[in-house]
Amino acid sequence: MVWFAFCLLVAVFLVAALVVWRRWIAPWKDVEELSKAIVDQSPPRKFLISANPESRSIGLALEKLVDRQRELEERFREGEFSVQAVFGAMLDGLVVVDDRRRVRMMNREFRRMFGLEEADPGGPLLETIRHASIDRLVMEAIRVREPRRESIQMSRGPSDGREMEVSAVPLGENLPEAEGAVVLFHDVTQLRQMEEIRRDFVANVSHELRTPLSIFRGYLETLLDDPQQPPGELLRILEVMERHSDRLHALVEDVLSLARLESPAAELDLSEISLAEFLREILRDWEKRLEAKQLKSQLDAPRDLPKLEADENRLQEIIYNLLDNAVKYSQPGSLVSLRAAVNGDRMVRISVSDEGIGIREEDLPRIFERFYRADKARSRELGGTGLGLSIVKHIAQLHGGTAEAQSEPGKGTTISVLLPVSRES
Repeated sequence: MVWFAFCLLVAVFLVAALVVWRRWIAPWKDVEELSKAIVDQSPPRKFLISANPESRSIGLALEKLVDRQRELEERFREGEFSVQAVFGAMLDGLVVVDDRRRVRMMNREFRRMFGLEEADPGGPLLETIRHASIDRLVMEAIRVREPRRESIQMSRGPSDGREMEVSAVPLGENLPEAEGAVVLFHDVTQLRQMEEIRRDFVANVSHELRTPLSIFRGYLETLLDDPQQPPGELLRILEVMERHSDRLHALVEDVLSLARLESPAAELDLSEISLAEFLREILRDWEKRLEAKQLKSQLDAPRDLPKLEADENRLQEIIYNLLDNAVKYSQPGSLVSLRAAVNGDRMVRISVSDEGIGIREEDLPRIFERFYRADKARSRELGGTGLGLSIVKHIAQLHGGTAEAQSEPGKGTTISVLLPVSRES
């Protein structure tokens, strides 16, 4: 009887211990395992803990916590992707710094500008870019909490010599709780160059117009003061005015032609051109002018040249400008040559050579610039506008080609254009 009672007591104890284990101890081990999985960011084996209300509530709370964490992580990934996509797509350099001007983010263009392909964020802006003017600009923007902008000439790195418009916008302006600044680098080098070209162009046109207009005004005043000029003097005045009138007309025509060529809407009326016959016809048109200056001419254009796909009127304008230069700067009795030959795989070289005064080596790279004259006094004396070779270069570029020049002082000049042949040739 005693033995039976002892066994019964042991059984009751074991059952009670099992109940306690399953209801109060085992669930907390499940909670511990669940918490460890969340901390380790690994998928939990289960969330449902049903042994007692307390552990079940904790399990459900942890499940909500994990769901919320996943939602926040997804939003963070989406936000990070958007930021990186925007940063990567920007054509301007961009960097984000904190209130101590330490770099926190930088885009690809900023890295390229300063040669920072291997650099990591975290370092001071001044040490990263080594440009004190930019660092001072950012410091001032953060200090006064107002945007600052300045054009800065770059002096180091891959952007050496380029002009940047640097804008520093403090973060606190839109995010009161944030400190630091967003710094944007916009390359304005080409814009400044275009502004300089425009100013030079206006100044040159004004200068070119001033001379003939002054002559017109002077002679008109002479005629108004004394209308009864001797016939010989009157004829001389009218001849001078006619010459400068022609110069004004040529200048206006060249300026308009150049403006049309530089327009974004410039178009070419393309057609297939048999180059050899085309050049022969042009040289026949120039026979009288060549004879008037006692110049010899030579054409070298094989009949088997490939056809060009070009704008016939524009191509004629190229040849006319080149022949006009050659005739102007040639002495009587010298030779003017017009040549065309295959150059490489898909290009044709058209060149005009003279035996004139030639061009100095230091002037040669600039002769295709607008209004640039290697010999200013002689060019004006011969009536040039200074725009002919610039027009030649622009027409060649519109056709997908290039213009080149070779010269030696006292031995003559050769100006060439390289144009692509027709796709069907």
